[in-house]
Amino acid sequence: MRRFSIIGAAHLDALAEGIDEFSVHGGSHAAGRVRLGFGGDALNEAVVLFRLGGSVDLISKVGDDSGGKMVLAYCRENGLDTAHVLREAGLVTSLNIVLIDSQGERSFITDPQSSLRALCADDVLPYLNGLAPMVCFASLFVFPKFDPKALETLFSGIKAQGCVLCADMTRRKNGEKLADLKNVWPYIDILFANEEEAGLLSGRNDAAASARDFRQSGVKCMVVKTGKHGCFIDSDETTGAVPGCRCETCVDTTGAGDNFAAGFLFARANGGALLDCARFANAVASLCVEHIGATAHRITLSDAIARCRANYPGFNALRFGL
Repeated sequence: MRRFSIIGAAHLDALAEGIDEFSVHGGSHAAGRVRLGFGGDALNEAVVLFRLGGSVDLISKVGDDSGGKMVLAYCRENGLDTAHVLREAGLVTSLNIVLIDSQGERSFITDPQSSLRALCADDVLPYLNGLAPMVCFASLFVFPKFDPKALETLFSGIKAQGCVLCADMTRRKNGEKLADLKNVWPYIDILFANEEEAGLLSGRNDAAASARDFRQSGVKCMVVKTGKHGCFIDSDETTGAVPGCRCETCVDTTGAGDNFAAGFLFARANGGALLDCARFANAVASLCVEHIGATAHRITLSDAIARCRANYPGFNALRFGL
């Protein structure tokens, strides 16, 4: 099962390196380098999945403008099925400004009136019958029109198709707590969140405690990403911390979480045990942060397997059919 349907954001990124201090008041500010790239949780995950060997249907929305044409062209160059990427007249395709400091950490400047916030349930529901066996809603909390009721409607429809449903979380926007999505969590087979994102909803400052709370709320497998330390998994199959992979140097953390999710999904779709999926995901994320941008550097399946073997003694890709 290497077919995936990925739902969520796809847009342009303007990446500025070497921004340790920034003032918006007058003058010119020199960066280490500035360049145009592509981003969005769903686009990043979809591109990485294709490069690892997956067949990917991207479900998203862009504007009917030059930016939208560039995003679609990038999708096609990277093997994605764009039949379900909507182009809306009058909508501006999002261009996120990504400020990257000397430690590789990043900050974003976004346009809430752009395509970044525009996707709604009516854009996705018509495609339920043709979904791949594994589906990921890659942009939880990005789209205001996907309130808990809309998510419940979509997720119940996805599960009715017999799909494995995954979701990747961003930071909450309206002070949401776990209980606010009590009817949503039970539909999710695998949920990804970083430690801060999970903690804001659970009220915990510990990955294991947050993961336990999400599981008690109905999530089948909770994966809390803990940056360079790896991740914490809570599921019936396995529970515990999975240490991260060593990388040569951290240049840019942009899209590392999306790369992690893509690696995890790819391994799981190939029959991997959750522990090996986490290891493979850690490897893909560690390769990502060694380069600027989420997908500018092409990570291959052989790269990821080599990184796993270098960090996890006894790792055998044959365990999950690779």
